[in-house]
Amino acid sequence: MSATDLPPEPVHTCSIRVYYYDTDAAGVVHNIAYLRFIEEARTRLAEHLGWTLEEMGRGEVVPVVARTEIDYLRPAKLGDTLRVESRITHLGRARFDLGFELYRGADEAAIVRCRQVMACVRLESGRPRAVRTPSFWREKWPHLADGGQ
Repeated sequence: MSATDLPPEPVHTCSIRVYYYDTDAAGVVHNIAYLRFIEEARTRLAEHLGWTLEEMGRGEVVPVVARTEIDYLRPAKLGDTLRVESRITHLGRARFDLGFELYRGADEAAIVRCRQVMACVRLESGRPRAVRTPSFWREKWPHLADGGQ
């Protein structure tokens, strides 16, 4: 993957459907289910930006969640289709920040906002990687990099 193959900004939008296993007896989405929705959106974002699941699985470096902050604004319910907007908001040396916004499709109401910090770690040791986040990301979006983390 090269920087020229990437979109102008590190953003991706996907749809996710709410199923029975995501909800409680009243048909309201469990708070933990939102993290699964975010996991799916994060994977789709990475693949959209040239870092596929296959590459992560066989590579020596993997991104892992180091921190999650989530604001629950409104409930989603059984059968809802959610629109998830995900983006890279910051690129550091061995870490990067992601932002997620989830909207209920029927009325476009914002239902969740989430921020995650990801660390690039060596698969065999679980330790942070000395080399930076993907170079083609830093090349394409230098305005998100600070060289500090």
